[in-house]
Amino acid sequence: MEWQLLNELSEADRRLVLSLAHRRRFARGEVLFHEGDPADSLHFIAEGRVMARRTTEAGDSVAFRVIGRGRALGDVSVSSSNARRSSTIVALEATTTLSVGFEEFRRLCAAHPGIQQHLATLLSARVRRLSDQLLDAFFLPSDRRVVRRLLDLCDQYAESADQQVLVPLTQSDIAELSGATRPTTNRVLRGLESDGLVRLGRGRVLVLDRDTLRRRDGLTLGVSRSGG
Repeated sequence: MEWQLLNELSEADRRLVLSLAHRRRFARGEVLFHEGDPADSLHFIAEGRVMARRTTEAGDSVAFRVIGRGRALGDVSVSSSNARRSSTIVALEATTTLSVGFEEFRRLCAAHPGIQQHLATLLSARVRRLSDQLLDAFFLPSDRRVVRRLLDLCDQYAESADQQVLVPLTQSDIAELSGATRPTTNRVLRGLESDGLVRLGRGRVLVLDRDTLRRRDGLTLGVSRSGG
């Protein structure tokens, strides 16, 4: 397992950190924590995937990211003076996390300054990624955003370099992540299915040819996709 936030540590130090962690298990659909909750721990995802949601000013809950194995939850809160959860995290499938208290993690950062720098780099990359998504929302038509988010989900769910990737999310989930309406998302996915690029099922999308879908994205958008 590659733990993204602990890359700066030696293997022995990584094992020490994880030995201090508490294993927690969550069922599909269970909330790990809510936006605004007091934050006092990091969660390292050992198994499963989760969806991050934020509340809009209108009071709607909107999905904006899927997070999988090896990633950390709560890294924004640990670096903030306002120790509150910045989003609601919901398990998309059976999920296991390793929970480490903030105080333990801060002592670890003090002993290994490189971790703090690595955390800053990760947060900077996340800001760039969210900025890219904001630009997409402003300047790209919704049908193009659906294709782009589907490619992002392929990266998240791919188990190998194989062209086929099963994305076990509903069309409503994909619509939320794309900032598109459910009917628009359905129309785009039906069009991709007609072109032989995806196969639609109940609560899932099977992408049949990632490379062709990437070329479709590049040709349609006329720009390269950001890797941030």
